[in-house]
Amino acid sequence: MTLNKNQLLLFIIIATLAISFAGVSAINQPDDNLLADGRPFVSWEMPLQFSKTYYVDQHHAKASDTNIGNEKMPFKTVSAAARVLKAGERVVIKKGVYRESVHPAQGGSSPDKMISYEAASGEEVIICGSVEVPNSNFKKSEGWLFSNEKIKSAALNCWQIDLNPEWFVGYNPFGMTNLMSDTEWLDYKKAKMQAHFQRRGLLFVEGGKCTQLAKPTELETAPDFSFWPEHNGLRLHVKLPEGKQPSDYKIEATNKEQVFAPKTYGLGYIRLKGITFRHAGNGFPVPQRGLVSASRGHHWIVENCTVEWANSVGMDLGNEMWSTTVSNTIAHHIVRRNIFRNCGISGLQCYIAKSVLLEDNLFENIGFHDAELAFESGGVKFHQAENCLIRRNVFTKITFAPGLWLDYKSNRNCRITNNFFADITTARGGMYIEVSRNNCNVDRNVFYKIRSQYWLSGEYGAGGSAFYTDGSDSIRFEYNVMVDIENTGYGSYLNAERIVDMRGGISSDHTITNNIFVDCKKHCIELPHNRNFTNENLFVNPLPAYIKVANPVPAMLLDIKAAARLYGWEQNGAVTKATYTYDAEKMMLELRFDSATLAQKMPYGLSTPCTLTYKDPRKIK
Repeated sequence: MTLNKNQLLLFIIIATLAISFAGVSAINQPDDNLLADGRPFVSWEMPLQFSKTYYVDQHHAKASDTNIGNEKMPFKTVSAAARVLKAGERVVIKKGVYRESVHPAQGGSSPDKMISYEAASGEEVIICGSVEVPNSNFKKSEGWLFSNEKIKSAALNCWQIDLNPEWFVGYNPFGMTNLMSDTEWLDYKKAKMQAHFQRRGLLFVEGGKCTQLAKPTELETAPDFSFWPEHNGLRLHVKLPEGKQPSDYKIEATNKEQVFAPKTYGLGYIRLKGITFRHAGNGFPVPQRGLVSASRGHHWIVENCTVEWANSVGMDLGNEMWSTTVSNTIAHHIVRRNIFRNCGISGLQCYIAKSVLLEDNLFENIGFHDAELAFESGGVKFHQAENCLIRRNVFTKITFAPGLWLDYKSNRNCRITNNFFADITTARGGMYIEVSRNNCNVDRNVFYKIRSQYWLSGEYGAGGSAFYTDGSDSIRFEYNVMVDIENTGYGSYLNAERIVDMRGGISSDHTITNNIFVDCKKHCIELPHNRNFTNENLFVNPLPAYIKVANPVPAMLLDIKAAARLYGWEQNGAVTKATYTYDAEKMMLELRFDSATLAQKMPYGLSTPCTLTYKDPRKIK
């Protein structure tokens, strides 16, 4: 079994020092720049030089949008720079909170003549889609019952906020529901519709999101910092702690759908660097309209940015949805070393994800809306992914969404390698691949503590699985580690009647090799039939029937000896025991093998006792 010491298995503590890596030729480092077909991911990126630099500095005494935009006479808003930037130019933004929606007028012209929006070195720059509500817009609530009892209602510390229509410029998220424009895939019968009929607007007190309520009478039992929007979306009622008043807090209300998005489709060669994009009242996908949006653009670089507190999607980089014309140059993006957090539906989405490099990003606290049965959720969700390299990302603290979802013809030479999935509760699994074919390599990833929010009916039980495929073919799943999995480690659903490109799913040609399955509560491997292959996997603390083959019925519930006898699988598989610990703060998982007598063999040529340690895989620069 091979091992890259510099990949997810960043180091191995050998208790007995009995193993020497020097004598193991198979430990030559596998290249994490290779795609599924073994060829390198070729980047279009080139060194950048800029012919002109503009400056934005809202705190400068002479700042004005009528200035020429140099360092001595800077612009006051980022929008002013966005109107004049040309190919090969950049804007450097000085520290501050810029409450505006930026709409670039132009894109760059080539890899060496990009347009760059970047934070000044070492300075915090926030572009923000909200307003800070002044104290003059508050008064004690009146005219409504906030309890079924009038006396209790009057005693509640509720304040009404009168929202200024001029804050919204034609788009008031507090007057619009979350419900997506195209509801074709929304499962009305099963879905909890409460989130879909909530308003898109978010309210924040001291940076924390307030809880939105459907009825005014719910305020009595609701926690402090809950709010109810009136029907027209121009007045809110917020419950504050007893004895407190609005002047005691900084209160912000979203007033923008998007924070950075060209109004012209298809702009290319734009770079965003070091900026925090915050607060957007966007609706549920589809269409995908992120807090940050490429607006169907191509060749963007997004690096060292933070995207946070989107009501719906944090960032969209694709073609928005399926009822659009398609540009041949869409996507080809580089997304690296960013933080995507506190997004209601998804951190990043890309419909028609061609040649996307997604590396060293953190996706956390995604999915605060319970809307998974709209089928457009995920820390990351790509459609039609082709030649994509997804490496060294962390997906953690995600609810009502899988960590990574590749949907609809997304197996076209993609590789998902060296990622970390932890603390994910979803109906889809830590990673989910749907109706995708051709070639996909999923290797050297870690899955820890994957849970199910609910079970879908019948055999379609993806929730709580580490990795799950739906009607998909030709996936190589190797050198992955799955620990504390509520459902199945590797699961596959046939979905024979889901017709794509003239045929249904066959769920064939999967190879599951050299993985470690630890404490999978249902099965370690679950396959619909025997037109697949498994071998050299290590099954740790398995329950009975840890390998399942569903068809022909009745299902075969097997161990490695029976799998070897019936199908020639797991000829070199093994069963053992181990213990483990996880440090969420350090993002470190340790897997301890204590006794050689418990194992037929150990992975990677090791002997026991030993400890395998898996750490945060990101390369932070």
